[in-house]
Amino acid sequence: MRKNTLLILLICAITLLSSCDNTTVPPSFTDTVTPDITVTLPPSESETDQPSQTQAEPSQTFETIEPSPTVIPPNSTYIDYYDLYIDLTVTDELSREQISWGEKSNKTEVMEKYNVRTSMDPEKKEIYLTFNLGYEHVRGNTEKLLELLKQRDILATFFLVGEFIEIFPEKVKAIYDDGHTLGAHSYYHIPPSYTMTDEEYIDDFIKTEKLLEIALKDDYERMRYYRPIIGEFCERDLYIAQSLGYTTVLFDATYSDWNRTVINGAEFAYNELTQDVHEGAVYQLHIVTPDNIEALPVFLDELINDGWTFKIFE
Repeated sequence: MRKNTLLILLICAITLLSSCDNTTVPPSFTDTVTPDITVTLPPSESETDQPSQTQAEPSQTFETIEPSPTVIPPNSTYIDYYDLYIDLTVTDELSREQISWGEKSNKTEVMEKYNVRTSMDPEKKEIYLTFNLGYEHVRGNTEKLLELLKQRDILATFFLVGEFIEIFPEKVKAIYDDGHTLGAHSYYHIPPSYTMTDEEYIDDFIKTEKLLEIALKDDYERMRYYRPIIGEFCERDLYIAQSLGYTTVLFDATYSDWNRTVINGAEFAYNELTQDVHEGAVYQLHIVTPDNIEALPVFLDELINDGWTFKIFE
């Protein structure tokens, strides 16, 4: 009996020890774990930007453009100030016969040839106001004129004598700042252009431009319009002016308002102004007396109320 009990205890001990050998081993954090699922990630932007090693890059070819040479017309004289060439050999063949222009004159073939402006569109209720400024014997007239034009939102074209620019650069700057067009009207108003040599005539333009350049400083732009003094010129004058880049502008509405010693009064000036009104009129006016300064406000207001508009050369 005792032996049987010992045998049973021995069997139980062996069984217990056998169960202890099957304990679970905890995983190690250093072991490499191979996943069962393979994940494919999309390519990064940097990878897509890179060209394939096997793909040939397109070759770029550039056309070589040779600079075009400056074509210098034959028999040309280079005018440095304007940076252009002009053929002065033909001026000997051009007429020096004096042409005198007045508001009732007829446009000649020579004037047509050089695109001289005497009037504008005859079908439109438009008026071109132009003023010749050569001297100012009534101090303050320029400022008064600019003010009455500004009050009515009217722009005009001013033909400037070089001497006026030299003496009154601040007035010229004020005219420019108000948006008006500036044109050339000789350097000193004498002598008439048709009496000058080619060189003297060209130099007359250049001296006037240089004075304007001094007056306007950084705002300077060369003038593009020209009016001969006292309405007298010749074909040679028109040729040179056009070759230098100027359009000659005359007029078809004016009266004797240029004499600083003759004061006729505002009523006289008003009557003279009103009788010249017509479609496309180009007025030539002066402000050497109080006459036009006093007559213009009434005259301009009547035109505005009647549906007229004002244009400038530009």
